[in-house]
Amino acid sequence: MGEGRMKRRVVTLLLGAIALPAAAQAPDTTRPLRFVTGYTPGGTFDTVIRALADGIQARIGHTVVVDNRPGAGGSVGSDVVAKSAPDGYTLLVGGAGTHGVTPAVRRNLPFDTEQDFTAIARIAEFPNVMVVSADLPVRTVGEFVQWAAKQPGGINFGSQGAGTSIHLTGELFRLRTGLEMVHVPYRGSAQATADLRGGRVHVMFDNLPSVMGQIEGGALRALAVTSATRVAGLPDVPTMGEAGIPDFVVASWVGVFGPAGMQSATVERISAAIQEATASPPGSDRLRAMGAQLSPANSAAFDRSWRADMRRWREVVALANVKVEE
Repeated sequence: MGEGRMKRRVVTLLLGAIALPAAAQAPDTTRPLRFVTGYTPGGTFDTVIRALADGIQARIGHTVVVDNRPGAGGSVGSDVVAKSAPDGYTLLVGGAGTHGVTPAVRRNLPFDTEQDFTAIARIAEFPNVMVVSADLPVRTVGEFVQWAAKQPGGINFGSQGAGTSIHLTGELFRLRTGLEMVHVPYRGSAQATADLRGGRVHVMFDNLPSVMGQIEGGALRALAVTSATRVAGLPDVPTMGEAGIPDFVVASWVGVFGPAGMQSATVERISAAIQEATASPPGSDRLRAMGAQLSPANSAAFDRSWRADMRRWREVVALANVKVEE
């Protein structure tokens, strides 16, 4: 081969290497995967991703780092990821709050929830449960509806705060039953359940892990769960559908998002690692111990489900005329 021809071939090969798409290049395993959460350490999102960190790291070859950025209903952390480079190294642990409820109740977000994220994988769901004080003279949802309809001036329902998924679940119950109900927001579950036990509020929908101890201890009575099927920890408690309230499936799901514009190969690689870590014995055992129902889903299935959830909460917010101060 002549010298000129050899030079031309070398140049062609070099240009071809430069033109390789990012998805075809080997990932830089020296860089960590940063999982941002919009809530404080110890919260659901934080504990879920930490439960899977070792499994994800073993499968993908990157060190996993959790970065807590609390504030504004999770939107501070969401904004960090929405504005990050779409290279797969900065990801968001999001859920029904950040990608279902928050965009439904907040009008001035610094990002477009529908356009600025890539769904990567769903991990698990945490069922909500309808609870009343054990002193209330009702044992089923039907008995509660009959009792509540007879109360002069209606009843109160508590939540962890205005605009939360717990608040909107109560609003959905009001819409489905036609009961006269007044929302009483609190700054957290502990204060709300204390007033529930004391009779200052009459009913509450809460994440099951938050109230399971009080149900087991007899202080609160579980009337129904909002999941599609019964919960293993409460096998005798019916679903809302079984209790006579149709079209009432509410789950506080958790999943992983990236910024918009990620390469499909990168999404698939990270999604597979997350799903495999979720299904593995160490990961699944840790999640179930937290009260989670495993629901791993790939990018396409997760994208469909979270968008449907967001649409549903927007309908609830509009019908219930829910307003939250920005």
